Amino acid sequence: MKRAIAKAIIILLFLALAGCGSETSTSNTQKTGSLVCLGDSLTAGYGASRPSEVDKSNSYPAFLQKKVTINVINAGISGDTAAGGLARVDKDVLSNDPQVIIILLGANDFFKLRPASDTKIDLQAIINKIKNKERKIYLASFIGDAAWEASYLQYFPIMPPGLIALLDDYKKIYDELRSENKDIGYISNIWKGIEKSQMSDPIHPNAKGYSIMADNIFATIKPYLAENNLLK
Repeated sequence: MKRAIAKAIIILLFLALAGCGSETSTSNTQKTGSLVCLGDSLTAGYGASRPSEVDKSNSYPAFLQKKVTINVINAGISGDTAAGGLARVDKDVLSNDPQVIIILLGANDFFKLRPASDTKIDLQAIINKIKNKERKIYLASFIGDAAWEASYLQYFPIMPPGLIALLDDYKKIYDELRSENKDIGYISNIWKGIEKSQMSDPIHPNAKGYSIMADNIFATIKPYLAENNLLK
């Protein structure tokens, strides 16, 4: 009788431990998506180490990777527009199972003097295509503050007289996208704290500048990452 009781206790303990082990295994194998940075040369890391060259190892996504546990994917292509970004959403964003997406596009549309309203349509289409309840989207503007604007525009004396007016149009569409998409995050000033010595050329930062840009972006996305235990 005693042996039977002892044997039953051993079996129950074994089953309990097996159940605990199974639960732990399930928890550890839960899949975490990626953090995808969709953008142009400012995402790709153009000018990070040498002028006119891309160095993704010193891009802002590379510096973000040092701060988070989630896998950061650099989906930046130099010269890309909002339309180009939309065309590759399936391949470069959705295929990477994104949990977080940062969209930084529009600068090349601006330089090509594309109407801001057309750029807005493409940016909204990107947002619509990737949006779901399990993803967090952040839209970043390539436009900085008044100090950035004053220094930025002085480098383009050959640009048409309507450049400043066009920049105002672009400011407006980012504000509109922000107000019309209440469920996404907005990164308003990627240029904060970046000085002339931290620029590779008038448009692109060097490695130090990209590091500061990553800090600016991180300041906005940090609360979501912390809430989801994705910080190092």
